[in-house]
Amino acid sequence: MKVNLKRNWHTKLMYSYFPIFLLTISILIFLSFLIVNELSRNETKKADMISTRYIVDTLERSLSDIELRLLEDIGANKTYSRFLEAGQGQLSSQFIYDAASGLGRMLDQQDMIQSIYLYRMSDSQILTPRGMMRLEDFEDRAYIEQALKDRENLGWNLPRDYKERSFDVPSQVISMNKLLPLPWGGEGLLVITIRMYAVERQIDNMTNEKLSVLQVRDKSDNLIYTAHQMDPSAGEILNRVTADKLGLIFESGIQSGQLYSWVSLVSYVWIGIGLLTIVGAVAGLIYITRRNTRPIQLIMNRIQALQPRAEEDEAAPSVKDELALIDRALEHLIAQTVDYEKQHHENLLIHRRQLLVDLMEGERMDSFRQRLRHLQPLEERFMEPKSVAVLIAEMNGDDLSTNQNILKIALMNVVEELVQNETQFGGWAEWFGNRRLIVVIASDEQEGLDRELLMDLAKQMHMWIAENFRLRFTFGIGRTVSGWEEITRSYASADAGLQHRLTLGKDAIVLSEQLPDRIELQSYKYLQMLADFVREFRLTGDGWRTQLDQMFVAFGEDQITDNDIRMLLQALIQMLSREFGELSERLQSQFAEEILTRLRSDIQQVETLEGIQEILQEWLKEVYRNYVSVNETKSHRAMINELRIYIEEHFDDPDLSLKHLSDRFQISGKYASYLFKEEFEMKFVDFLVKLRVEKACRLLSASDMAVQDIALQVGYANAISFGRVFKRIMGVTPGDYRKQSGKQGDQ
Repeated sequence: MKVNLKRNWHTKLMYSYFPIFLLTISILIFLSFLIVNELSRNETKKADMISTRYIVDTLERSLSDIELRLLEDIGANKTYSRFLEAGQGQLSSQFIYDAASGLGRMLDQQDMIQSIYLYRMSDSQILTPRGMMRLEDFEDRAYIEQALKDRENLGWNLPRDYKERSFDVPSQVISMNKLLPLPWGGEGLLVITIRMYAVERQIDNMTNEKLSVLQVRDKSDNLIYTAHQMDPSAGEILNRVTADKLGLIFESGIQSGQLYSWVSLVSYVWIGIGLLTIVGAVAGLIYITRRNTRPIQLIMNRIQALQPRAEEDEAAPSVKDELALIDRALEHLIAQTVDYEKQHHENLLIHRRQLLVDLMEGERMDSFRQRLRHLQPLEERFMEPKSVAVLIAEMNGDDLSTNQNILKIALMNVVEELVQNETQFGGWAEWFGNRRLIVVIASDEQEGLDRELLMDLAKQMHMWIAENFRLRFTFGIGRTVSGWEEITRSYASADAGLQHRLTLGKDAIVLSEQLPDRIELQSYKYLQMLADFVREFRLTGDGWRTQLDQMFVAFGEDQITDNDIRMLLQALIQMLSREFGELSERLQSQFAEEILTRLRSDIQQVETLEGIQEILQEWLKEVYRNYVSVNETKSHRAMINELRIYIEEHFDDPDLSLKHLSDRFQISGKYASYLFKEEFEMKFVDFLVKLRVEKACRLLSASDMAVQDIALQVGYANAISFGRVFKRIMGVTPGDYRKQSGKQGDQ
């Protein structure tokens, strides 16, 4: 079926373009005018800035030259040094005349200078070109006083009125001062004043009154001077330049009527060019629209020819909207293409992964090479490698989730590129689950897979992934084998290396040959360690902590597998449960199934030997506290009874003390003191003294023994110590107590 496009197609197509075209041209013309206007303004502002900076630099340079020349003349002339160093009345009239004449000659050599004078601090005398003056007679003394107060302000000061004598006519000047002698001063002050009129004339000579506007302001933004006495509102200020040495701000701009006078001509020319462009574009638009109609007609004829007859009746009413028909056809075609490519890519990834799984497990090897050449996971020269090794990268921490396929693919590509950067290696990487990345490294040389190169390559992968993806992997490098048929041995040795992550470190890179020759579990050795640990734990000493440390040190030295370590710790928990789990309710709670389940889970999840030891030690500390508490409760009464009987039988022993009891009953002195305090509500020392004093009282009352003998008999080394303790307890000395007891007996 042939579709004849109607005349309204051409009109519709052209009208659909035309509004956008007109809008685009209008925007371009407007933007062009703005750009030209802004460019002209920027160029004018830039030129004005250059001119203003030149004026400022010229003024500052002129004043700097005057300052430098005068300082050199005064510094080189010893006359002025003598003036500053002399006291009042020490200089002759001829000397003063010569010094003043020297200042006058300096004044005559510089047209811009209003005056020069020296102030001597020692007697407040001032030397001017007119001669010597006292400070109180000098009209500019306020400036000198201010300069001496603010000694850090040594630059040019703002314009001010200046006169030396009361009858002088004041004039506008700018001033600067320097402490003399240079550089630090301390004897006098040099003051140089410049006529403001000379500065203004220099500014006028450097500005064009017909084009430029220049204003001078102080730091408080007060207007000081306008070039050529112009009206400040006669132009537009474009730039502000600060003269740091003068302390003035120069504002400059262009007089009104001059800034955009030449822009109009450029704008008119540009608008004319724009109109001509619009006319040409309309003509080209009509021509191109007519020309583009033919390809669309051919496309429509092909689409109609491919549509089934059943759809012709449905498509007929919509022939007027040819673009919609083309859009539907293209959308259907693109959707089919995308689905096909996606399915093909997914199938390719699945087949490559399955091929590597079969290779690692040694299955379906009869069709392996055919599938390998079909999927092309390696370059052609590595299809039959002369040496090959397997590298396993296993994630530390949580697994990657199933929805992180993009990250997995990125990691695969990165690993393959790092391998292929070594020109003698070929790389093939695939994910086994969400945790383990298998990398096959192949070489076409018999000795190509150097073990040091493989170690360096694994370090590069480890560092690159850690820095860019913030992921941590443990790498196991398998043995190098001679071909695909032996690759299962390389995979098994790499996997064996990863079974030692606890002892080798979770971020380790393990070569298979680094593993010990005998990695089987030494059951008798570790079962004996477990038994010793339980015995030390039962004795309630601190030896169990040492045993635990020794056990974990042995784990690291023997490099036993992670599963064996967790199995031994599970056996230890079961032994402790049988030994202590039924002693009390508190201990039963520590060995409850939910507690032990959580403990096993924590041990299983931790990926470092230090982390496992820390978790286990925290649990053991709690069990130990409860066990000690149970033991102390059971033996508390018996221990107190034995202590009391022993003290009552041996209180007359001078060496009886807490240390003696600690050694005798194998308990700490603090614990013995605690038992006495709890049972008798008194300290051990008070209990002992009580027994000794009671026995002494009986001997004093019922016998004629000497006090010294009684002291020895109740456990004191001499009568003095006995007498002091007896009086503190009974309130009287032993002799007085015996007398009182005798009187009571007589009565």
